[in-house]
Amino acid sequence: MRKIKNICLALILLACLFLPTENVRAETLQDYQNLLNKYKNEVAKYQNEINEAERKIEANKDQIESIKKEVQQMNADIDKMSQEIVDYNNTIKEKSLETKQLFEYLQVARGENLYLEYAFDADTLTDLIYRVSVVQQLTEYNDNLVKSLEEMINNNEKRSKDLAKKQEEYGQRQIELTAQITRLTGMQASLNENSVSSSQQVKIYQDLVNSFKALGCQPKDVIGVDCAQNNNVAGWYRPIDKGYVTSEFGYRWGSLHRAIDVSNGNPYNTKIYPVASGRISSIYHDSYGALTLTIEHKTANGKYYSSLYTHLSKYAPGLYVGKQVGVNDYIGYMGDSGYAMGPHLHLEIAPCRIFNPSDSNCGSWNKYTAYVKKIYSNGSFKGPRDLIYFPKLRVNFTGR
Repeated sequence: MRKIKNICLALILLACLFLPTENVRAETLQDYQNLLNKYKNEVAKYQNEINEAERKIEANKDQIESIKKEVQQMNADIDKMSQEIVDYNNTIKEKSLETKQLFEYLQVARGENLYLEYAFDADTLTDLIYRVSVVQQLTEYNDNLVKSLEEMINNNEKRSKDLAKKQEEYGQRQIELTAQITRLTGMQASLNENSVSSSQQVKIYQDLVNSFKALGCQPKDVIGVDCAQNNNVAGWYRPIDKGYVTSEFGYRWGSLHRAIDVSNGNPYNTKIYPVASGRISSIYHDSYGALTLTIEHKTANGKYYSSLYTHLSKYAPGLYVGKQVGVNDYIGYMGDSGYAMGPHLHLEIAPCRIFNPSDSNCGSWNKYTAYVKKIYSNGSFKGPRDLIYFPKLRVNFTGR
């Protein structure tokens, strides 16, 4: 009997392992508020880092300007000393030549023993001492003059070498500062990009919080249960009345195209409709300026999907985040806003809840794109065609 009980218990436990479990994590208005605060803090953090990068860039630029001025002054000093060296050398040559010519003249005029003759031609001892002193002073003067000029030349040459070395060091420092500016500029661009992404998500979650508050939701209310109940999906439809597919879901140009693109011969007058009933979860411009809108859908069995519509030329009037829309409520017009090669609708659908804090797969844009790539790669989801029938590429269709 005990053996039978143990077998039954084991079967029950085994069955529990394979029973589907439901994520019971509640998503309240406070959850959305917390996520909004998170992205606000990110924006503030990025802005502080951007400001610091700008400060460092300006400081480096100031240092470079200061170095340039010092290098210019050093160039002028080197040029001046180089000219002084030339002048001193010329003076030495001139003085040496003058002294040599003077002595040669005196020696030719009065004999080889000019100094001795001059000295011993004195009449008195005092005159002799004087004459010897004159000869000695003349010789010392010329020697000292040449030595002084040579010393100035040596000093200038040393200073020139020191300045040239310092000039080289400053040049290297200028290269390093320029490299730092390049690095900081790149970091600044990256921070700006991240800041824009976070700023967009701030707007999205701010709109969500505002819409739920407008619907009477309180901080502890579970969205969709205590307030803002969703209409269940009654069916999936194409987003336009007629047209054709211009680009498929899948890899192209080295990256995953997460959408089916559709267009027709009268794009700017073509209304765009939700692919299923649901609740508008975001309205925003993407990083390229494309008018974008997302809708959250819930099926009868409780599974969630999100649909994304972008490159719209304009939105339908009266839209707001949190608004319930049906398949016959148009949400905007086809266009080519943002980065688009011609007017079309870029339609994404994914089995998750974009920008929803309770969704670990799609709670942020980066998580969403990574998740779609993952489920496409493992073959569990192939895009909008898993839910909606579209004819083949460039084949016309009529009817939603």
